[in-house]
Amino acid sequence: MEHVREPRLPSSDHSSLFRSLGDVASHINASGDLDTTLRHLLEAVCRETRWAAGGIMSVDTTEGYAKVVARHDPSHIGASLNDRWLLAESPSGLALSSNQPVIIKDARKSRQFPGYRREALEHGYRTVVVLPMQYRSPAGHRTVLSVRSREVVAVTPSEIALLQFVVHLGEIAMNKARSLAEEQAFGERLRSALTAHGLLLDQALADGSVEAAAAKVASLLPNPLVIVDLTSRRVIAARSPAPAVIDDAGWRAASESEGGQQFLDLARRGFAGGRLDARDLDLSIGGRTVRVPAIVCPLDVDGERVGALVVFSRTSDFNDLDHLLLDSARFGLSVQMMRSYVAQAAAARGLEDLYADLFDGKSRSAHDIGDRARRLGVDLAEPVRLVAFSLSQGDVLAGARSQEFRHLVEAGMRRLGKRATVVPRAGAIVAVWPVDRGKTTDMAASTRRLIEEIRSAAGEAPVAVQSQICRQFADYATAWRECEQLRQLARRFDRRGLVTSGDFGPFLVLMSAVDAGEMRGFVDNLIGAVARHDAAHATAYIQTLSTFLDHGCRSQPCADALGLHVTTLRYRLARLKDLFALETDTPEQRFALQLALQFHKIIAPPDAAGRSPEAEEA
Repeated sequence: MEHVREPRLPSSDHSSLFRSLGDVASHINASGDLDTTLRHLLEAVCRETRWAAGGIMSVDTTEGYAKVVARHDPSHIGASLNDRWLLAESPSGLALSSNQPVIIKDARKSRQFPGYRREALEHGYRTVVVLPMQYRSPAGHRTVLSVRSREVVAVTPSEIALLQFVVHLGEIAMNKARSLAEEQAFGERLRSALTAHGLLLDQALADGSVEAAAAKVASLLPNPLVIVDLTSRRVIAARSPAPAVIDDAGWRAASESEGGQQFLDLARRGFAGGRLDARDLDLSIGGRTVRVPAIVCPLDVDGERVGALVVFSRTSDFNDLDHLLLDSARFGLSVQMMRSYVAQAAAARGLEDLYADLFDGKSRSAHDIGDRARRLGVDLAEPVRLVAFSLSQGDVLAGARSQEFRHLVEAGMRRLGKRATVVPRAGAIVAVWPVDRGKTTDMAASTRRLIEEIRSAAGEAPVAVQSQICRQFADYATAWRECEQLRQLARRFDRRGLVTSGDFGPFLVLMSAVDAGEMRGFVDNLIGAVARHDAAHATAYIQTLSTFLDHGCRSQPCADALGLHVTTLRYRLARLKDLFALETDTPEQRFALQLALQFHKIIAPPDAAGRSPEAEEA
């Protein structure tokens, strides 16, 4: 039978222990070295009591281990001791879950805690006491204090109370060390934030580029981010916000090409809530839609949106210093973007002034305009066409929005491999497009492709009007007047896409003068019923009537053009007369019908190019 020695702590031992603990308390107050403080605390307990060894452990319930934080075991200095135990084999988890001390009377015989049993047999200790501590590490892990004796001892309530006092001292030491570490970390972060703030201000004041400012911001913010510059339609990406889906290189390549449009659209949006609120963004990444949290910081100068800073993070990850850094980044980027916008506008002003004088016909002399053109590298002897692009709100496009639209047209030209000078004019963006002899069809096809790019980026199909060829500088004023006339007609009749003078036939001047409502009434009165019948019954009476008039009301040439037998044509003409009371006998009747048909093409461009003339008659 094992001998159990009762604890005998004479008053002198109490005094010695409390003096030692007092020294530890003084050390806690004076020192920030937590490891040394905890070793002194354990040493004081073991030196003045019958406990031969002690330790403090951190309990990681996620990994399932109790890990040693501090240890005092003088008889095993240099020996190999366990630094962690499985919670399933350790009393630490039980002590924390019950929030009560756990006493193992004889660890050598314990079957409940086999880890302690193996070490007790190897290193020669018997009774073990484990006490829970309230302290949590920065990672959220609880801690415990354990002491071990060389003999089997009976642990009294007074001894437990003494050990709990030691626990409180340990908690004070760890809380103080944690507070001190947090203060030091905050001070370091404050210094870093102030340094970053100064660097960003220096960057904003330096005569740099948006790319340099973006690189500086990306180096100072730890989060993945995207910087959008609306003035130049640039999207600058850094690290991937979803590395499991796409790596950094792929993310940058996607964001700076087709995937960048989603960020250009995002930068123009207004967001409800605070300026630094986080929100979930649905982004197209690597062909997949991924939802990621982000803070979208608009970049505005004088009330005008010039871009956005998108930081991928939740608001809870940010503190006041992070907000200070974000504000500094916003300021630096906004200033740099506005400076870039002003510089681009200043550089382009010479060209804009030259073409403004050409379009207005205000040049003082051919010599003057020629000298200015040569200084700017413009060859006025080269034949060109004017292609003016405008959006529905074109009359109010200004500032960064106008600059963004201009860059959109310029980028489209570059992708098409076309060289053209692009200048703003009266709410439109005008491309002065060199004409390649024999390739007018190629110009029209390229313009239509560019229209599709603009529609995709701007969210609406633009109007693109094309002038006649300018061969000398005096032609530019005439060409611009033609573009303005076509733009007004396109606006009046709600046309989109490529519009040329050929779309209006020989009646361009007449259509410019006629009220749109009166024109619609005229068309509806003459051929409205025919057009509605064609739409409802898939017939081709409008096509038949137009072809018949175009061929001088001669049956055989008209039938040949339509690919019909002349008898079928005569049947259709008879049906036109019977159903709609249309007459083509007199020159006045024929002119009125031709005019109505021409107006009809402008009001409602035909969509039946593929409709078969042999469609079933109703």
